[in-house]
Amino acid sequence: MRRLTYILILVLLISGVFLTAYSPDDISTVFTVIMEIVMVIGIVFGILPVLQYAAAFQNGSDNIDRILESQAVSVWSGVSQTEEFFHQRTMDELLDDYKEKIKLQQQSAQILSDVDDYINDDVLAMRSWQNLVHQVPGTLTGLGILGTFVGLIIGIRGIGFSTINAALNSVQTMLNGIQVAFYTSISGVILSLLFNLLYRISWNIMLRNMAMFSDKFHKHVIPPVEEQMRYRERKDFKEITELLERLPKNAGFSVAGGGGVSAGAGGGNEQILMPQILEGLKNGEFIFQLQPKFDLNTRKVIGSEALVRWKHGKLGMVSPAVFIPVLENNGYITKLDQYIWEQVCITLRQWIDKGARPMPIAINVTKTDVLAMDIAEFFMNMVKKYRIPPRTLQIEIAENAYLQCGSAVIEAEETLRQAGFRVIVDGFNGDYMALSTVQNLAADTLKLDLRHFPGSQNQGSLSAVFDQARKLGHDLAVEGVENMEQLGMLRKCGCSEGQGFFLSKPVSLEQFEELVNGDSKK
Repeated sequence: MRRLTYILILVLLISGVFLTAYSPDDISTVFTVIMEIVMVIGIVFGILPVLQYAAAFQNGSDNIDRILESQAVSVWSGVSQTEEFFHQRTMDELLDDYKEKIKLQQQSAQILSDVDDYINDDVLAMRSWQNLVHQVPGTLTGLGILGTFVGLIIGIRGIGFSTINAALNSVQTMLNGIQVAFYTSISGVILSLLFNLLYRISWNIMLRNMAMFSDKFHKHVIPPVEEQMRYRERKDFKEITELLERLPKNAGFSVAGGGGVSAGAGGGNEQILMPQILEGLKNGEFIFQLQPKFDLNTRKVIGSEALVRWKHGKLGMVSPAVFIPVLENNGYITKLDQYIWEQVCITLRQWIDKGARPMPIAINVTKTDVLAMDIAEFFMNMVKKYRIPPRTLQIEIAENAYLQCGSAVIEAEETLRQAGFRVIVDGFNGDYMALSTVQNLAADTLKLDLRHFPGSQNQGSLSAVFDQARKLGHDLAVEGVENMEQLGMLRKCGCSEGQGFFLSKPVSLEQFEELVNGDSKK
């Protein structure tokens, strides 16, 4: 296919030379020469780099195959140690940036970034001047049209009928002008069509090779982020359940022995975990950490989100991915949620008693919570019981609760907002069409999950989401800010509120207070 593309490039260049050589007059020659110059610029800065990227992806796939054949201990080691992996300067520079990022993430035991975040069609489009190259066909057609007007003007200006000779000369001049008009117009259309066809073929070859490389990289080198997260969660779950099985059993909280919770779809894992969870609740092992929310322009703390954690007496901090699915399975999640919500209210009261201005804390409400209880009544009772301002307790309701039990959520939302609470749609993915099915949605804020917009290739999509929010009158905050690049994109989009590991990981109450006090002293 690449050979065919080079043949087409040659055909395009020969076509330009042919049209120039057979131009009927000097004006047509000037226009066709300009068209050929524009076309050559498009080939050099647009088509040839794209073909180089296509060849580079093929080289990358071949190198992965060679590393696999050599039976290296780690394919990633082989990739990271290979100099000029793609044999193309731009691609190798992008890969070097990716290697540096992976090195830092491995040292801190983070989920490893996806190679697609660094090497993708949007990044390569920018580096191959795609926006400029897209103007080439239009420019060629425009030059043809300009030549048409010039030819017609020449023909019309030469009209004169004062004598027979003048009339004959006028006809000849008009025919010459029409000839210029037709020739330049046809030349522009021909070159425009050929260039556009050639560029699309080249780009599709590159996309095909990139997809094949990406698939091979994910399969043999570093899995995509989603797969890594699923693997880590399964690994954490397995490790915790194995450790719990070795601990002495608490007969008072045995599922089989009448602890009050039946073993549902969770099966054996639930029988292992539930006694420990119940014991943990009894011992106050379930706590919450606060992930700070920031003003993205000033980087000052403006609030936080409470995230539940299990501080096991013998195992230390247990990942929510281990116990949340079990609690959701048997419906006990509402008990844990209510416990954490009340702890948050107690914390707000303690801040007020200390004379500090309480920073708003957001708590999470799930679909199960909405269906199992009257959440509006619960929160109004809490603020009354602990004498805290409703605006200091922000209610983040999961988007799937709005989509799957809309009427109940909207009723609760209306009551909460009237009582002075700030209500937030949590986990918004940017799909306004889906959210528009919810009648009378009036939440104060939509919180956009940036996991749906990984990498710089989604800058256009992210901007579109914020533009639509402004048109619809929605206030947008974000979660999942993982790097400076995302922060810059969000600032350009006009976003002012966000949270994420790049800004701050979840911290203890003491650390959060220090963070807030540090901000107040600046």
